[in-house]
Amino acid sequence: MTQTARTKVFFTSDAHLGSGYHQDPLAVEQRLVRWLQHIEPEARAVYFLGDMFDYWFEYRAVVPRGYVRFLGQVALMSDRGVEIHFFAGNHDVWFRDYVQQELGAQVHHHALECVLDGKRFRLAHGDEESQSEGWTSAFLYRLFRNPLAQLLYGAVHPRWTVGFALACSLRSRRKGLKQATLGQVPHAYHNEYFDLEQETLIRWTKDYAAQHPEIDYYLFGHRHLLVDLALRGDRRVLILGDWLRYNSYAVWDGSALYLDQWEVED
Repeated sequence: MTQTARTKVFFTSDAHLGSGYHQDPLAVEQRLVRWLQHIEPEARAVYFLGDMFDYWFEYRAVVPRGYVRFLGQVALMSDRGVEIHFFAGNHDVWFRDYVQQELGAQVHHHALECVLDGKRFRLAHGDEESQSEGWTSAFLYRLFRNPLAQLLYGAVHPRWTVGFALACSLRSRRKGLKQATLGQVPHAYHNEYFDLEQETLIRWTKDYAAQHPEIDYYLFGHRHLLVDLALRGDRRVLILGDWLRYNSYAVWDGSALYLDQWEVED
């Protein structure tokens, strides 16, 4: 049997594994794993652009329970030569060295610029760039990455921190959805005519791109939008959607970059 050539690079984000917002968290993980199994024969690299976990905090010798199907599939792909990258998102910012040692993955705590087949990509979760949308976003970004805050948080027993973090995440997700349905945010899911020009990451990218013409493609997660927008010339900005509504991802095949959705039934 001829083995499929590994020529494609895949990008995805915001699975929020373990989130109480999922009606069936296990089904979401299984769906994600089936997608990884589907792309594995032709994937040369997979970039997870943050918030793959709804909560992740590594202690020195302890990691959160669960996600074994996902982590096992990622480890298998890494063992078979697929390059794996994890980006810290605002929900799973507290990576230490577990995924490097156990999965053979690379971890990125800030944006990454890389060249793939002659094209320059800027990859990021998007929470750093979204600090401009308000003082709360800027405050939380700095707080979550503050070494002292992490040290103090890690001193509290997980029986208290895990439940607290997941509850906060669920409350934030429900509040965001309520605001969206009321039309109080520009990316309202129930408003198909929202003004994309007002989206935080779009504004940030246009300002940044004006100073960095060398970058061809910008890819983000974080905002739970499915966006593919042309900039000047052949440059583009993509926001990857999520695995809460879209089961979405991007593909770079060496000459074309496009968004797609995994539509296999559970």
